Formats: sequence, structure tokens, C-alpha cells
Amino acid sequence: MVELKKVVKEKRKFYIVEKLPFNMEQNVITRLDRIEFALKQIQENMIDSDVILSEEERRMLDESVKCEKSGKLVSLEAIKNVRDKTR
Repeated sequence: MVELKKVVKEKRKFYIVEKLPFNMEQNVITRLDRIEFALKQIQENMIDSDVILSEEERRMLDESVKCEKSGKLVSLEAIKNVRDKTR
């Protein structure tokens, strides 16, 4: 039987493992490889939360597009010119 010794340093748990039998070591490595593969799959297929719009953000975007089409938006250069004239 493998004996584990628990060591606590800086609120982290570490386990000192006495020499594992070869087949147990291979089993652990195989399981870690599977976990790593699954984690990569999850990361690749995970949706970025920054691309999901809330209802309010969607409304603001629609309003901005409507204003852009009607010509009501002011360019950044125009805002900078007004700002520079007031200084």
C-alpha cells in the first residue's frame, strides 16, 4: 500500500508520496493525460463571455447602429477639435 504524508505550507496542501509501483505510476500518468485532453477540449469549445450581449447592451448597440445610419453620430476627430478649442 502506498503511504501518503500530508504537508501543509502556506495554506496549501502537499502530499509526499513514497515510491509508487510502476503500474500505479503509469495509471496516474494516463489519467492525467486524459484530464489534460478533456481540459483542452473544454477550453477550445468554451464561449468567451465578452461576446455575449446582455439585453441592455443589445438595445444600446441597436440604438447606435440606428444613429449611425441616420447620420446622428459625431466623429472622434470632431470631438477632439471641440476639446482642443476649449483649452
